[in-house]
Amino acid sequence: MSTFLARPHPPRRTRRHQAGFSLPEMMVAMALAALFMSTITDALNPALAFFGKQDTTAKLADLRMALESAYKEDVKLVDAAAGAVFTVTAGVISPVAPNANGRCATPATTFAPLARYLPSSSAASATDGWGQGLCVYITTRQSWTVNGLTYPYHTIAVVSAGYDGAVDAATALSAAGILTLGGDDKGIVIDGRKLVGDLVNTAMEQISRASTALASYFVTRYQSNPSRDMGVDYFARTNRAGAVSAEFDSAGSMPSTGGAAVPITNGQAHTVLGLSVADVTDPWGGTLLLDNSSDAVRNPQNATASMRSPGYTARISTTLPSGSVLERTVVGSY
Repeated sequence: MSTFLARPHPPRRTRRHQAGFSLPEMMVAMALAALFMSTITDALNPALAFFGKQDTTAKLADLRMALESAYKEDVKLVDAAAGAVFTVTAGVISPVAPNANGRCATPATTFAPLARYLPSSSAASATDGWGQGLCVYITTRQSWTVNGLTYPYHTIAVVSAGYDGAVDAATALSAAGILTLGGDDKGIVIDGRKLVGDLVNTAMEQISRASTALASYFVTRYQSNPSRDMGVDYFARTNRAGAVSAEFDSAGSMPSTGGAAVPITNGQAHTVLGLSVADVTDPWGGTLLLDNSSDAVRNPQNATASMRSPGYTARISTTLPSGSVLERTVVGSY
């Protein structure tokens, strides 16, 4: 009997598939991706523009407050510089102009002198809401004369190039301190003339307050004198040399200014009038001056005979950085 062995069948070969995509498939995928990205970008652009605008507005507002605060605190330094710079105790801010591409390569240290006034870092403050550098424009020193008073000032502008990232050709700060914005540019202006004008008004208010207090002092001293002697100068308790004299109010508290205008804090004259040091410190850091005995006011020792008789006067004054003098003459009333 013969035995036959079955031969095993050879393994069935399976068809292998090639990995990857064909060129047509890749082209279709890329076209779909581009369409998808375009749709996403179109949808995001308004949001990016909105949030960038909001962030830029907030940063510019912070810079406005910082620049105004620094200007007021260091106004003498700011306006002492004749050139187009903003000089404060902590340093100097120089202009940053757009380059040929309309962009401002603003150094991170540009606003470092304002660090103490800024809510965020000075480096972060140097860019707008889209991460672009901010442009800085500063006028040279200007002067303004009003009511016979002349005072210097600078105008400063900070500009964002907006969403398109390039400063418009029409954007500029004129020599007169007028900012023109083109395209989608955004900016702020620190109007030095208005700011310094406000400081002058503050100084005038201080002089007025001190003058009113001095006038009230004179009347009060006159009324406290039982003899109501109208020949006594109640603006001072002694003569120029500090000696007691019948022509002055020896029972009073107001020291003589010694024949000149002196700081009202000398001899604590300001406290006699019920004023604090802050009340008599002008916006430029100077102290109001009091004159109750020089030849510029009517008093018993005046070199001019016609200026030695009542009604006696005194004067409160201060000097502006420009050299102009703010003053008010107080006439003693009986």
